[in-house]
Amino acid sequence: MISADPDEPLHVFDLPQIHTKPSGTELLRALDILAIKPKSFASSGHEAVKAPTVYPTGVPRYLTSIISSPLSWLDTDELREAVWDAAAARLSERSGRSAMPAMTRVFTIPSPTGEELTLTLHEPSLTADNLGMKTWVSSYLLSQRLHSLLESTPQLVPSETTTPTPKTDRTLRALELGAGTGLVGLSFAAIRGQSASIHLTDLPDIVPNLAHNAALNVELLTNTAATVTTGVLDWSIAPEPLPTQEEQYDLILAADPLYSPKHPKWLVETIGHWLSRGLNARVVTEMPLRDAYLPQVQEFRERMGQLGLEAVYEGEEVGYDDWESADGGALAVRCWWSVWGWSEKL
Repeated sequence: MISADPDEPLHVFDLPQIHTKPSGTELLRALDILAIKPKSFASSGHEAVKAPTVYPTGVPRYLTSIISSPLSWLDTDELREAVWDAAAARLSERSGRSAMPAMTRVFTIPSPTGEELTLTLHEPSLTADNLGMKTWVSSYLLSQRLHSLLESTPQLVPSETTTPTPKTDRTLRALELGAGTGLVGLSFAAIRGQSASIHLTDLPDIVPNLAHNAALNVELLTNTAATVTTGVLDWSIAPEPLPTQEEQYDLILAADPLYSPKHPKWLVETIGHWLSRGLNARVVTEMPLRDAYLPQVQEFRERMGQLGLEAVYEGEEVGYDDWESADGGALAVRCWWSVWGWSEKL
């Protein structure tokens, strides 16, 4: 019997057992209790899970017993499919982050006014060739920093060179490179509201989910008078013709953009094409300092300097990715954030 006390952990034998031929409702309720959310980016513990909790011993075998059962006593094929699907999802959740099914996640973003903004993001099942389908810890950390980062000196204002219109009469134009699920760009849009517009970009396979996430947050974006567009931008292909001053952006955002030896070159070249040469043009990045990618991070630094950009200010912080360490604990990730401007104009 399932206890109503959320503080009293259950044993797997407290759940409805297949040999008793429980109803579909009972099975779905039990499977809902067994749902696991990914680890929090913000702390070393798990996010709150559905109450009550269940001791893990015997849970995989319990789920397998449901999946392997014909469930012949249930009334409809649709109900049987729903139970099998839920059991399979619970089993995959216990096979590591990369095996988790598609999920919808909710993020709380601080704003300069102290109000907390809520974003909802869909993450499809993760595959090795579509890493942009996952929200990464550096994106989360940067989204949490934006409200203060963008108000720090020097403040981000529209660049004079991008348009002849006076700065007070136009909005800041922002571009996100490798936007992934859109957490950083959508956070920026909600925080800046009508004072800025942002174009979120990624590769063709990523953009449909990116656009879907923008649509998921239409109420927030409407309430904050934000302007968001999405589109494809492949760093490996130089734009033809090159962007005009009017087409360039005052601000470029990029989180966790380096996961190939080719990316530092491509990323910096793309920044060079699309960043305004205005006095207050800025590039804001955050990336994990994982051992395997430290050479790419160093190359990125060097290429940014060669382009004529200099770090206005920078720092490091630690977040917790939703992968598990060898001992099953949360995986701490050290990340480097930076804000860049044209060196001759600083």
